[in-house]
Amino acid sequence: IARLFANDQERSIWRKKSLDPAYARWIAPLSSIALPEFVNAENDDGFAINGSGYLDMPLLLDTIQADLKQSNALIETEFDYAEIDVQEKHVAWRDRSASFAIFCEGHLATSNPWFSFAPYKPAKGVIGKITTDIQFPDTAFIKKHFLIPRHDQSISVGATYNWDQQDDSPDKEGITELETFLTKTLGDSWQWVSTDAGVRPATAGAKPIIGPHPRDSRILSFNGFGSKGSTQTPFFAQALHDFLWKDAELPAGVLPSRFLKKQVAEPKRWIAVEIARDRTLERIKTGDTVIDATAGNGHDTLWLAQKVGPTGTAYAFDIQKKAIEKTRTRLEKANCSEQAILIHDSHANLAGQIPSTVQANAIVFNLGYLPGGDRTVVTQTESTIAALDQSLAILKPGGILSVVLYPGHHGGNDETAAVLKWSRQLDPEIFDVETVNHPAGIEESPFPLFVVKR
Repeated sequence: IARLFANDQERSIWRKKSLDPAYARWIAPLSSIALPEFVNAENDDGFAINGSGYLDMPLLLDTIQADLKQSNALIETEFDYAEIDVQEKHVAWRDRSASFAIFCEGHLATSNPWFSFAPYKPAKGVIGKITTDIQFPDTAFIKKHFLIPRHDQSISVGATYNWDQQDDSPDKEGITELETFLTKTLGDSWQWVSTDAGVRPATAGAKPIIGPHPRDSRILSFNGFGSKGSTQTPFFAQALHDFLWKDAELPAGVLPSRFLKKQVAEPKRWIAVEIARDRTLERIKTGDTVIDATAGNGHDTLWLAQKVGPTGTAYAFDIQKKAIEKTRTRLEKANCSEQAILIHDSHANLAGQIPSTVQANAIVFNLGYLPGGDRTVVTQTESTIAALDQSLAILKPGGILSVVLYPGHHGGNDETAAVLKWSRQLDPEIFDVETVNHPAGIEESPFPLFVVKR
């Protein structure tokens, strides 16, 4: 694989990974492999990955299905969860019984009543095949999107991410995105053979969900394998087999219970800003650099400044002079003004106000209006999105971006929708995104969104 960097975040992440012995054995200079003619080993920034291959998913699924049919182990029928009857020593379904019921549902797991607590994030992707006059050696090309020379002499191209649609039809926007990539990479020397689409059963944390339900041990999940995770199915199939029949342990990081524990730990009283504060504090320590992009009355700035201490730095932005003054007073009363830098400016100018050498461990946004202030002065969608984009560039790997959204106030619904749309467009290879909604499903309740840079 010729792996080229699409942006600075990728470059930073992979340079760090290249120092890890587990990765280093696979990584080599671009010049060490045969390259497509449009890749220049001297000028293009990236590396080679040795010993790679690709998994033909449609062929794999067709082969498994044919094998199950041949061994009379497949029943093709409409399925209703209500027909599953979990007993003490077995699970019954219609006229059959078994020791366990294992659900392998892909993105349809979002409707599974036993695993409704699992935070699936289904992502539709458009993929296609092209032909081209450009010669490809036995080398795949990746620069955000991929080009893979196949055994049938076609080239696979993909893939897009669409969190708003969950069907198998290629969407117009996805096709256009791939066509733009193809034209930029290959010029006009290509043409479509076919386009297709599928939905990845992506999960928070990008790990599959494997193992027993926390309360019904005879109900199990074997699911959540995304586009890359599908290559791990043999490993985890063996692991699940050994768990069931040899009393082996499954890795804690893939157990369904890892999500249920998080929900149990949520505070009984739903206050979005407190959830955001507690989650952010877990990611920062004394001496760190943090940013409060919406100082307001200074509450967030204070706990950020207290956490990083005198050896750290807490930047705070607000476009209202009154907010800056209140924040300064609050910091001075708590003897925390030494480590704080207050900036009377819009957070849309964040990158210009923060030194270019600074990287932040945490960046906090508490959107809406200034409590106790003029409610007609609210954060604006355009400036918020600009500030969020700049924040990602400043955020350290492992750092957290916390945004408390307020869909209930004037303009809040539009801003909330825009921020959620922005978050769905982030590269899942670089960022983990999570929203924590009100447990009672109150749509107008404030709620936090978290973005963690891997």
